[in-house]
Amino acid sequence: MVHLVSADKQRLLAVGRELGMQAAWLQYKPLKDPRTGERVPAWHWDVRGDRLKRL
Repeated sequence: MVHLVSADKQRLLAVGRELGMQAAWLQYKPLKDPRTGERVPAWHWDVRGDRLKRL
């Protein structure tokens, strides 16, 4: 399993559509920007199995 992470929610949703994932599975978790130390909005998919192979 991998976490596919981005601050660009729309981009992750587009990848999810290509992989046959449901938007409801997208998880929100603010992450710390290593450049500033501030928390920024971020989303991630848990990708495993056949979907992981397709990545």
